[in-house]
Amino acid sequence: MVQQYDPAKIRLRNVIDMGLNFSAMLRLYWTGSKRELYQNIFSERKKLFEAKSKEEFTSFHSGICDWGVGNIHLRDGETFASYGQIAKTLDVVLKVAIYYCHLPDCEKCREISRWLNAAVDTKMMAMLRRCYPHALKPWPTTVHEVSDRESYNAIQELVRRFIREKHPDILPVQFDDIYWWKLNKGKVYSDECSRQPAVSPLTK
Repeated sequence: MVQQYDPAKIRLRNVIDMGLNFSAMLRLYWTGSKRELYQNIFSERKKLFEAKSKEEFTSFHSGICDWGVGNIHLRDGETFASYGQIAKTLDVVLKVAIYYCHLPDCEKCREISRWLNAAVDTKMMAMLRRCYPHALKPWPTTVHEVSDRESYNAIQELVRRFIREKHPDILPVQFDDIYWWKLNKGKVYSDECSRQPAVSPLTK
């Protein structure tokens, strides 16, 4: 008898796999880490898709990050990945699954998208540091230096502050889409921190 497969489950597996590759973080991790990350995210999917509040979403997110810092090694095979590295990997996977692919369905994805964090990279941190030089002491200069949940949450709060002040029409998950493109295309200018609120490219 031919084995039957659930198309929805296979779709989710493929989306998680795409998200992990899209994160560009796997090159930093020890061989086999992709499978471990994939299995952990997949096994916890119900907590994500059935979350009824931002608090429940945050519990899901921090649970995976706490697991990752004690289980995922960097390429040297000895050093554990930092909280910031695991969180950035997860944030990209969630962006792909929820914001891009509209999982688990269109109605629920609109709700969860409001809770998603920005996948902040080193260039985005440098921009935020220029805008808010005294907000963090010390300021991390790389994602690896975001060592714990408190530092990660502090950076996410700065993203939200930047949005309130400069882009009140976008979500954190849209912030990293916009600023990844701008920073890598040389479209961020020296006066970015003093810019007035503007209509985002996604809504034009």
